[in-house]
Amino acid sequence: MKALILHAWYEKPENNWYSWLKQELEKRRYQVYLPELPTMDTDLPDMKKQLDFIKNLLTINRNMIIFGHSIGCLLAMRLAEKYLFKKMFLISGWDFNDLTKEHRLFWPNALDHEKIKKNVSEIYCISSDNDPYCTYFINEQMSKRLGGKSVLIKGAGHFTDTFGIKEIPQLLQYV
Repeated sequence: MKALILHAWYEKPENNWYSWLKQELEKRRYQVYLPELPTMDTDLPDMKKQLDFIKNLLTINRNMIIFGHSIGCLLAMRLAEKYLFKKMFLISGWDFNDLTKEHRLFWPNALDHEKIKKNVSEIYCISSDNDPYCTYFINEQMSKRLGGKSVLIKGAGHFTDTFGIKEIPQLLQYV
């Protein structure tokens, strides 16, 4: 089985909990992809360039699981509009049309929640009670729209090094 981890804006694969998750999944015999996504280190991340990069990196199939963090969640959902896969983990994500100038290339159109629900067997929306960007309320509402399971992890902030998060062991029970 394969797993893809999509990092957050201005983050790198070696930051936060990404390497820890990669190692944990490899112990479970997953082939794990944790690429540095193009344009994520710029003021204007480009979804199309990222989708093309992923398409050239690997083939997404029904047995795959995808993890997205922050804006990486939007990329995961855009993949879910196009491909069938097993599980999707959205960590500190959101699904409403966020037309800020920095995120505008991720919103050429509204997300197709029905298509995402049809294409992904299991969806987990992971949130913290003290995330300054993506509140638990946002997470719950997104989970409802996606037909997913909302999971609260207390005190994890935005799930970054800044909040001291190097591991998210709670994820492993859903893998």
